[in-house]
Amino acid sequence: MKKETPRIPETLVEQSLQWVLDEEDRELVCSNISQEDLSDLFLEKLILSKCVVTRCTFARSHMMKADCTDVRFVNCDFSNVDLSESLFHRVEFIDCKFIGSQFTNAHMSHSTFTNCVLNVSNFIDVTLKGTQFVRSSLRQVNVAHAKLKQLTLDTCDIDECSFHETSLKGVDISTCTYHSFQASQDLLAGLIVSKEQAIGFARLLGLTVKDEM
Repeated sequence: MKKETPRIPETLVEQSLQWVLDEEDRELVCSNISQEDLSDLFLEKLILSKCVVTRCTFARSHMMKADCTDVRFVNCDFSNVDLSESLFHRVEFIDCKFIGSQFTNAHMSHSTFTNCVLNVSNFIDVTLKGTQFVRSSLRQVNVAHAKLKQLTLDTCDIDECSFHETSLKGVDISTCTYHSFQASQDLLAGLIVSKEQAIGFARLLGLTVKDEM
């Protein structure tokens, strides 16, 4: 699958997300949004298209059913944000924080997380299609009943990450680091690992690995 990137025009209009909070149709298009504090707010059904959002704080906000297409978020804080049932298509998150965030029933396609912190976040009943996590921290992330298609984990910290009832076929974790890793044993087939990681998975499957003489 060819990677798609956000299609954002060169010229954007300076806008404020605060401005649309009281509007019935919470939508911003072709907008540049920066340095806003949107913590602890109700932002359900927010629609962003062809936007750049920089240095904004959404901590603890309710952003269920958000719809983002062709959007770039840079240095934003989504800690403890509820993004359940949200849609993300051709979205980039760069240097963003998602500690303890909820992605239940979210759908992501052709989206990328680069240098992000997603520790202790929940990805339950999600669909991740052509989604990439690059140089990001996913410590203690919980993934359950997820549909993963061409998921990329590139040089990420996945220590204590859990994949429950989720097929890992085609997922490559060979460049990732971890001390412990949990997954449904019957859904490990097709997982791509390094030689060193393969020994640990062999033990997980109950095999005894003998040192070469």
